[in-house]
Amino acid sequence: MSVSKTDTLDYWVKEVAEQRLELTDLIDILEPVVREYAVLPNDMALQLSTALIDIERNALLDDQLQRLVNDQHAPTLAVNEAGQILALNGGAARLFATLSGDGLVALGVSREQFKAFRDRLHDQPGSSLLKAYSFDGEEQKKPVLLVGSYQHHLRAFVFMALQHHWPETLNRALHEIFGLSNSECAVLAALSGGANAEQIAQQRGSKTSTVRQQIKSILAKLDAQSATSAATLAAAAASVMSEAPQQFDNLPNAVEDWPLFLGEFYRDGRRVGWRRFGDPRGRKVLMIHGPTFGAGEYVTDRRLAKQQGLDVLAIERPGYGRTDQPNRLDDALQCQVADAMALLQQQSFMPERLLAHEVGLITALALQAQLPKGHCGGIVGVSAAPPFLQQQQINTMPTHQGIFIQAARHAPWLARLLIRLLMVKTRKLGPKRWTDVVFDGVDPDHAVIQRPELRAGVIGTYSFNLNQSGAGFEVDLRVMLNDWMPLLQACNVPLTLLHGEKNQTTTVAALAIFREANERVDIELFPNEGLTLAVSQPSAIWQRVKESLSA
Repeated sequence: MSVSKTDTLDYWVKEVAEQRLELTDLIDILEPVVREYAVLPNDMALQLSTALIDIERNALLDDQLQRLVNDQHAPTLAVNEAGQILALNGGAARLFATLSGDGLVALGVSREQFKAFRDRLHDQPGSSLLKAYSFDGEEQKKPVLLVGSYQHHLRAFVFMALQHHWPETLNRALHEIFGLSNSECAVLAALSGGANAEQIAQQRGSKTSTVRQQIKSILAKLDAQSATSAATLAAAAASVMSEAPQQFDNLPNAVEDWPLFLGEFYRDGRRVGWRRFGDPRGRKVLMIHGPTFGAGEYVTDRRLAKQQGLDVLAIERPGYGRTDQPNRLDDALQCQVADAMALLQQQSFMPERLLAHEVGLITALALQAQLPKGHCGGIVGVSAAPPFLQQQQINTMPTHQGIFIQAARHAPWLARLLIRLLMVKTRKLGPKRWTDVVFDGVDPDHAVIQRPELRAGVIGTYSFNLNQSGAGFEVDLRVMLNDWMPLLQACNVPLTLLHGEKNQTTTVAALAIFREANERVDIELFPNEGLTLAVSQPSAIWQRVKESLSA
């Protein structure tokens, strides 16, 4: 493609961001620049920075999840079906001092309370209430009442804080959350309609003294200062809830609850996130995720882990979810290993097997080398890519995937540019279609990832990948381009690789490197499957993990 002298670098960047130009076309345009400069000149860097700030700001406004919460004046959060925060506006971030990726435990909401809320929504479609807590100063908890409804198209609950304070609600929610009796609910409803004690007594055929005693009980249970404040808040809740059935979707039929537990800790000043699911009494498996399929977002993984009797601990790798990037001078791979070792020590968790997706295999190999001898008996890798030793391996990949490795090899600044543009495109596609940036035009993966039953997991991994604007992908490129063949050769435990025969990212022929490097490698091929093997064949994968523990 020829470039006019009047065309500037920021112009071409904007063309890619608006999807009028492909990333591969931009590489062709920049190829002379890449050959000439190892470090981007200041004037070009300024052009790029100016253009990217503008298009990233617009992309954030286009983000469907962010727009869902940002359009609200009150503190608002979007939460997935597992209770993980997908997005929140500034008001909610300040009120609860929390971030995207946290669980509802950060709001003081237990799993049992969240389940009761979901049950109410299922039985009485529309909206219901959930009591949370903000923190004012040193551990001073302040109750906050949230009005929540379900958005089916995003597989998410939307919670809005009611006037930043506590109480209000109706019937079942009032009874379950605040312990109000049916009689007290009726009295509160009358108060919210403007009636006083005498009028309520007349309406109900009761003594005025009885009604006043009920009002006193209501105020105590709601922690309200006066009947007026209780009535005002109840009226506001009733108003919101009465409109909800027209604005929000009904919750689908209740399903078994396969919980995802979230936690975090700090190491060397960095935040490190982790998840846990399956059977707490089961065999210990450490999961090391890849860039595409999350770490427990798919409910099928949580269900199968429980059914197979597996206790799965999954660490969030640097740049993904809540885990900060490595410190500037740290080696990216060793940082991941140190994070994992710190987590295992903190949780007193010694894995019997490692389960790795995609590039997570490199971390698994490095970690296995540092675990106490005899503790980890093997590694199961899903859709792993071998060390990139030859250009031919990259040439066989789909262009829109291999271009990032090419760019990282030529010039780091170009890789960072492409990743930021990729994130812009991801936001424009939105949480339901973001996987098009990886699988568009790739068979059979594109068809697999669009299956309706995978929708909730796809939306969950959208937030998981975008929390840090693609930083995890950049860390992965740094790790992948180093020569990790010695780790593969030194692996002294059985290494089982599960791979789709139609995986276009890593062809079957490219797997020969694994066998040549280590005789303990066992490769099992799945006909008609691609890179999406992790979500297309979850039953087989978890069964193989369980079988490896019995071998």
